[in-house]
Amino acid sequence: MARNIVDELHVPDDGKWPSILALIAGLSYGGIGFLQILVSLQIVAPITGFNDIIGGFLLIIVGSVFLTGVKPLSKDEKEGYSFIAVGYVLAAILFALQVMVIITNALGWILQYEDWLAWNIYSDITPSLWIFLILMTATGALWVFGSLRKKLVTSAKEVAER
Repeated sequence: MARNIVDELHVPDDGKWPSILALIAGLSYGGIGFLQILVSLQIVAPITGFNDIIGGFLLIIVGSVFLTGVKPLSKDEKEGYSFIAVGYVLAAILFALQVMVIITNALGWILQYEDWLAWNIYSDITPSLWIFLILMTATGALWVFGSLRKKLVTSAKEVAER
């Protein structure tokens, strides 16, 4: 009966979830990085927070690292997990740098320095900040689904052994 629950939920094998996450993360980082470059070159209409061409290139690099791991992960090879790990590290570094930029700009605004009088936080909320938060939320969901799958498969084996 428990095996039927696993089949009804359509929970895929372990190797598919990480490859799907790597594909989505890679396409998201790469696409948003490309859009950020287009906005900074003024090819596309301005979007708040998308004004850094170097940040766009860095997002494309992070996206390409994630995308490089898709093929090994889809074959359930352990090598693919290293690409996800490096992608997370690079994304976390970009996130931390953006948080430090926000903190220093906020400090300049609090101290009422002349260059920071017109500063607001909306200009510092860049894609490297919010896309990392989305990535961490998706990773948490992946972990929950993985735990659910393990519990369901384990209970299905116990029922089958009886």
